[in-house]
Amino acid sequence: MRRMAGVVLVAVLGATAARAEELAVVDRPAPNFRLPVYNPGPVGATFVGLDRYVGPDASDKQTKVVLLSFMASFCKPCKKEMPYLQALHERYRDFGLRVMMVSIDTEPEGQKLIDELITQNKVTFPVLKDRFNLVARRWLGSQSPLPSVFMVRPDGNVSLVHRGYDEEASVFLEKEVQSVLDIQRKQGPSAGRKRAP
Repeated sequence: MRRMAGVVLVAVLGATAARAEELAVVDRPAPNFRLPVYNPGPVGATFVGLDRYVGPDASDKQTKVVLLSFMASFCKPCKKEMPYLQALHERYRDFGLRVMMVSIDTEPEGQKLIDELITQNKVTFPVLKDRFNLVARRWLGSQSPLPSVFMVRPDGNVSLVHRGYDEEASVFLEKEVQSVLDIQRKQGPSAGRKRAP
């Protein structure tokens, strides 16, 4: 009996270690997922997967980077981040930025609030429902501050992890997006302006 308990314990520890290895970390493959969409109208689909944008079978061949944020209706910084991500989406989508948000709300009240936030902020990028938190556990682990933001390259590897929110987060994210999309060179602050003699 003791020997059997030891085998079970090893199996459980092995499963925990495997899950830790699957977590989204820089320069490793991003855990794939497919989730229902809160806002299917503007997105044009009822389910969206990460593989729509990245990996060898991606249907969106124009993607240069995916900006993925995990959020919840009870998270005040997440509410502040949503309109900011919509602005980034509008500003850089033609350059290859793809924005996605994953809501971890499990209760109907929170899900209703997410719907209201999407409408209020006129969100047109996919906001996805992870109501059982299966995707969140693979990306965030058991504990992680919200919002947590990831950038994923077209090859499917994670290129950036930013956990939590502070006042510099928006400036930092835009600089990262511009860097990945090579926007600074193409559209620097002086682009299109003539210098005064």
